[in-house]
Amino acid sequence: MSAYDRLEDLDRWLQRERLERIREDAHELADAERAEVELLDRIAGAVDAALTVCLLSGRAYEGHARRVGRDWVELDVLHPARRIIVNAQKVAWLSGGLGKVKPGDDSRPRLPMRSAVQAIAETGRRAVIVTVAGDISGVVTRVFADHLELRAAKGADVCESMRELISVPYSSIEAMWVV
Repeated sequence: MSAYDRLEDLDRWLQRERLERIREDAHELADAERAEVELLDRIAGAVDAALTVCLLSGRAYEGHARRVGRDWVELDVLHPARRIIVNAQKVAWLSGGLGKVKPGDDSRPRLPMRSAVQAIAETGRRAVIVTVAGDISGVVTRVFADHLELRAAKGADVCESMRELISVPYSSIEAMWVV
């Protein structure tokens, strides 16, 4: 084997080594980027895609993701047809078109649960609040930093100890919608 052939072999070997290092670096970078992706980023990338969302209570909703907040997701549910707000902290699992990732935009931060509740309150219509302890129905009268105040609907199935005004912490809400 000539010196020229040996140099060419060495050059090919070095090139393979360089490509292998580039591949390893790319895999490490991809792993590091994937470690930063949150579930809501994946749901934001799936807006308009069909999703099934199962909550900690076992209730499942099939529909299309519409909007994503800091700690909530708005879904267009198929059966029965309605628009609901789901507390992202109460999601047990979900399936569907989660292929894309859309990270939050720092110039337009995602709105908190309070803003979704405020939108429901502004309708002035009766809402159904699904909590970990059961469903409550009524009109959201006031919205606070970490809870809402609800005027229970007449005949609503609420505990005797509950008066007409009920305070519901956002942390206990699984889902909600306007009737």
